[in-house]
Amino acid sequence: MKPWMICALLLALSGCSLTAEPELETLPAHDLSDPDWDGVINAREACNDTPLGAEVDNVGCHGDTSRELKQDLMVLFAHDSAVISPEYQEIIGRMAAFMQEAPEQRLLLEGHASQVGSAEYNIALSKRRAEAVRAAMIGAGVDGSRLDIIGYGESQPLLMGEDEQSAAANRRVVGALTSSREGVRMRWNVFSMEH
Repeated sequence: MKPWMICALLLALSGCSLTAEPELETLPAHDLSDPDWDGVINAREACNDTPLGAEVDNVGCHGDTSRELKQDLMVLFAHDSAVISPEYQEIIGRMAAFMQEAPEQRLLLEGHASQVGSAEYNIALSKRRAEAVRAAMIGAGVDGSRLDIIGYGESQPLLMGEDEQSAAANRRVVGALTSSREGVRMRWNVFSMEH
């Protein structure tokens, strides 16, 4: 090596110190830990109780998954009658079978009447109609404690009007059975399996 190169190298090295300054400890401005292992750091975390493996949003909260069960019932009646026509027995049987598969469900039977007659009479008639459907459901195997009735009379018509078509549609018992079963929606990972 040429002498002038050695001198230049030594001169450059002589400017360097052999003792390094200690590194300063830097503290993060935000908590970057993730103790619940949901992939969201504590600085952004809004829900600290995330179940392990749950699907979370940007702030670490898991959404609920719900499955809605729904079954409807409608029974129409003749004028001034609370007798169930044979054609509705199958519909009542299907609702009873559905309720036996979902024993935690309750059913509210809403009785209605057309505008013919006084308001007091129509309320009593609508209650008798709801009670007739309730009795048929009990006869089909549903526990009576799961069946509630209410009579609305003519106050909630399905069709407005005084013609026979409107009156026939308003002489009814309606039952809507809905429920949602909630749970935690789980995040997919490489180890997820479908059953």
